[in-house]
Amino acid sequence: MLSHLRQRVTETLSAARTATLSTHGAAGIQANVFPCEAVETTLYLLVPRTSDHLFNLEQNPEVVVTTEAWQLRGRAGVASERPAALTWPHQPDAAWCEVVAVRPTRLQIEWQEGLGHAETIDVE
Repeated sequence: MLSHLRQRVTETLSAARTATLSTHGAAGIQANVFPCEAVETTLYLLVPRTSDHLFNLEQNPEVVVTTEAWQLRGRAGVASERPAALTWPHQPDAAWCEVVAVRPTRLQIEWQEGLGHAETIDVE
């Protein structure tokens, strides 16, 4: 990916503090809002260990993550390590959660006014 597009993706994702994670699999279609943070082009979400999202991700890593400003399609899974750059995994509630890492394949940035996508960036 070109460096200016990588920078655009990084800046766009880093502005979000919460996002809706959508998964599908044996537990059916799931969509819930979770805290999130970005490190470069990877988005991390704090998901409770009891969530059906984790069960779905074991079978199907394809996800859609949305905010009011953008929609991200990508592949997700439970992070093997919690990156030190993240701030919320050190909060007390985080002990009952897993960190889900989402590696984007496509980011669609919404128009600031009106409907539709202003910009689409294919990450992979």
